[in-house]
Amino acid sequence: PRKPSLRITDHSTRALWAHSARSATASDVLGDASTRSAGPVDSCAPSTMLEMAKKTSASTDANDLPPHAHSSVARAYSSMVQGKHGTPQSVLVSGESGAGKTETIKLCMAALANISRSTGSTTEAALESGLLLEAFGNARTSRNNNSSRFGKWTEIHFDAGGQIRSARSTSYLLERSRVVEHARGERTFHIFYTLCAGATKQQRDALKLPPAGELRYLGQSASLSVPGIDDAADWRAVCAAFSTFQLTDAEQTSLRRVLAGILTLGNLAFDAKEMANADDGSCVSPASQASLKAAAAVLDISPLELETALTIKNVGKFPVVAVPQPPEKAAVARDALAKALYGSLFDWIFGRINEKMGAGAGAALGGGNKRTIGLLDIFGFEAFSRNSLEQLLINFANEKLMQYFNIYIFQMEEKECRDEGVACPQLQFADNSAVMVLLEAKPTGLMALIHDEVLVPNASDANLLTKMNEAHRGASMYRQMPRAQGEGFVVLHFAGEVAYAIDDFVAKSRGAVPSELSQLLGTSQLPLVRGFFAADEEGGGGGGG
Repeated sequence: PRKPSLRITDHSTRALWAHSARSATASDVLGDASTRSAGPVDSCAPSTMLEMAKKTSASTDANDLPPHAHSSVARAYSSMVQGKHGTPQSVLVSGESGAGKTETIKLCMAALANISRSTGSTTEAALESGLLLEAFGNARTSRNNNSSRFGKWTEIHFDAGGQIRSARSTSYLLERSRVVEHARGERTFHIFYTLCAGATKQQRDALKLPPAGELRYLGQSASLSVPGIDDAADWRAVCAAFSTFQLTDAEQTSLRRVLAGILTLGNLAFDAKEMANADDGSCVSPASQASLKAAAAVLDISPLELETALTIKNVGKFPVVAVPQPPEKAAVARDALAKALYGSLFDWIFGRINEKMGAGAGAALGGGNKRTIGLLDIFGFEAFSRNSLEQLLINFANEKLMQYFNIYIFQMEEKECRDEGVACPQLQFADNSAVMVLLEAKPTGLMALIHDEVLVPNASDANLLTKMNEAHRGASMYRQMPRAQGEGFVVLHFAGEVAYAIDDFVAKSRGAVPSELSQLLGTSQLPLVRGFFAADEEGGGGGGG
């Protein structure tokens, strides 16, 4: 069969395609890229479908057409089965929010199952996994009612007969900050709303869960319900998917308790408390005592110990000094715990899905089998009217992938030609090495400065911005944001310049859970919760995902 051509449709897709191709070829990296990838698939919104239809009807050569889910996976499958042990392939689905990436991935998965004539529990799990991952990883944003707030790489393994035998997914960049805050008109992750709308009265009573409008993590949004979304029906579908992935009744109960615990944690407010022999500290406010007891009950820990862990920080070792924390720092610890719980739960869900999809991994991968097709579903480059830390991280990932593209497609190809004595013209490409130095160099790259600022006492967005401006004054890829636009900075990315508002950079970067809370949750009588934090304690960390 004819080798699939390298078809790259835009700058952000180029970078992401390079990553998907690189991942698919494992130890031998890219090699001849045109033989190893079915090419990227650009998902499209309905407004562009008519134009695509016109192009399709006017063309007689499939290679002149934009990539399509069915044709791309068909080409990938055809190339994958070639050779004694197969040839790894990859398909990239990229596009801006609302373009249809999530639905395109579903089409790709269904097409692969159909083309390979695969049936059975592993194939069913691979097809059904999207429902659970959407519930726990998707949310309503200003641009899309079902926006994926994480990236995903799924590698599907085939046997010698070309049928699906196992699959494994890896997640990237889960937007954990969305658990505790989101823009007005948006929502946090779907699963919280489906739980509130679909849980039975008996379940709600057991979870001590108030109405959704009374939960601060949900009630800060005007979008508790969304036209066209039936949260109660979605909850029933999620519960059916739990059965597909063989979650026991006890595990489902524990999962509901963790979700309820996160929501009730959000209702904790803190009052200042005068201390006789120390700076003023804080305590859970009288109005929040019911929420404290409810959160502690579902997480199976002591409410008194939970309050203490939120409001007291232990400093030193010999002796240990208990330092009272002011209300604002207690609130930061509360939010860090909520984000860690959700991150760990998300990883646990991924693990259960992988267990179900990996049942035939041993047989499928034996004998040097390289019959794999990878599907990469990840954010494209983002530039909104207002950009924050989330956009910086997403765009940093895109820059990193663009760097891989430059190295493996241009620089290594040039070197190979020179080594073999083949004349090679000077290749012109968008070299993003300067912006990569700006982003990741230590100790003054933007990522390093953000990391360091979070660790210092009295960290603030203003201090962070001052350090950024001082370190990169005069840098070619960095500019201070004009005061008329607010406080922030501008990065000249490979795809264009983006202005980032500095507000909340420090708060969103506080991912580590205080050791006092990690230790307390590690003693929970709920095995699921205890498992989240026991791993952190063994590793000396405190985060739970």
